[in-house]
Amino acid sequence: MTPSKGAARAAALLDAAEQVLTTQGNANSAMRDFAAAAGVRVGHLQHYYPTRADLIRAVMSRALTRSLDRLAVVTDTDQSLSREESEHFIAVLLGEQDDEATVRLYVEVWAIAAADEEVAVVVRDFYAQYIAHVERAVACAQPDLDAVELSATAQTIVSLLEGSAVLRSGITGRKSDASDRKLVNTLQYLIHGP
Repeated sequence: MTPSKGAARAAALLDAAEQVLTTQGNANSAMRDFAAAAGVRVGHLQHYYPTRADLIRAVMSRALTRSLDRLAVVTDTDQSLSREESEHFIAVLLGEQDDEATVRLYVEVWAIAAADEEVAVVVRDFYAQYIAHVERAVACAQPDLDAVELSATAQTIVSLLEGSAVLRSGITGRKSDASDRKLVNTLQYLIHGP
């Protein structure tokens, strides 16, 4: 189904805003910067996204949906999870960190969420969904875990991944084969247990 003209315009505005956030950063961007990148007037941008917070929330929501869609390919199952399948799951998770623009977008959004409660709500909702996806994968590998242990394991996995995003990206330039192997082994251990 082809998106409507309005939906296509809204998506193009989000593309431009995402590009501004990843190249200029949140602190150096205003509605006029987003409008200029999209080749529209500020009033046109505000027709779709009345405030800067509305625009950033929409950018974040779309980026988070893309992440969850990539995870769903691996986590939307009720069958047991083999080590090979969990390797694929881990590869999907780490694959997002290979895209420097995606990592930069998340870093900018984390900074925004620290100061904007409305954006923080979007981020919290994303992590609730993200952790739920990871819980499903862990439950397939370790069906006997109780709910508390399952949640703690999933949250630990997500914490490792989010921290590794900064270290593995171009932001710090600390990515190495040795640390990646250690990270994958640790994630495998958490997913499958001792």
